[in-house]
Amino acid sequence: MRIAPLALAAVAAALTAAPAPAGTRTAPRPQDQSTADLRQEIDRLRRQLADSQAELDAAKARIKELEAKLAAAAAGGARDAGTPAPPPPPVPADPTIGPGGLLSSLQADYLATFPEDPPSKTAPRMFDQHLQQLRAFATRANRDYVRQVTWTGQIDPTMPPRANGRQVGFTIVFRNGTREFKVPATVSLGSFERVMSGGRPIDGLIAVTAVVTPRIRVNPDRPDRGAFESIPMVAPYVEFLFDLDVKSVVPAPAADGSAPANPAPPAGTATSP
Repeated sequence: MRIAPLALAAVAAALTAAPAPAGTRTAPRPQDQSTADLRQEIDRLRRQLADSQAELDAAKARIKELEAKLAAAAAGGARDAGTPAPPPPPVPADPTIGPGGLLSSLQADYLATFPEDPPSKTAPRMFDQHLQQLRAFATRANRDYVRQVTWTGQIDPTMPPRANGRQVGFTIVFRNGTREFKVPATVSLGSFERVMSGGRPIDGLIAVTAVVTPRIRVNPDRPDRGAFESIPMVAPYVEFLFDLDVKSVVPAPAADGSAPANPAPPAGTATSP
């Protein structure tokens, strides 16, 4: 039987329009594929953003923690260091308080006599003239500052007393301000017995009555103190030395005027060093 051409066309059209058998998959259209990729990319970016935000929050928290520790360390350091200690007050220009007071007096005298800075060695004539003036100043000071004083000090425990017949040599430590002056002295055995206790020199303060004679001198090679001030300086080119002729030593009274902390033993009971 022959089928007309029109009938064949109808059958082909029907087959084309018929649904696919069950279980078969149709390929997605290009538009559907593009939408799925975009959604996956969006999800990936959202996860990445969430991870980055978590890292940022953790970094901010760490910064705050470190800042708190830094502030606490700075506060603790300030408490440990405290406020800077004020400089010690200057030693009064009073020769009666000790070698430091005598030095301050000479320094005040120098400043009144030489208010200007000394000339430079590059001007030889002016420098030599200044040295002559300094020598005149030293001669006058060595004469005018001789006096009897009573200074408070201690027997130097690092230098044992030395007996020589009826004389005893020892070292006295005087402290004025931040300075410490160690001065050799010699007194009679009877005088030294007054600062003995239990067969040894007392540890407390002693009152030293003596005649002090300044021996300041000009040193053209010493314009300043230098790294080690073995000899104190009155001023540039002027060194401070003195002699101490000790007449007597006794235990110093306490600050409130009461009896000394280490009273001298009764006469005749002390043992010579």
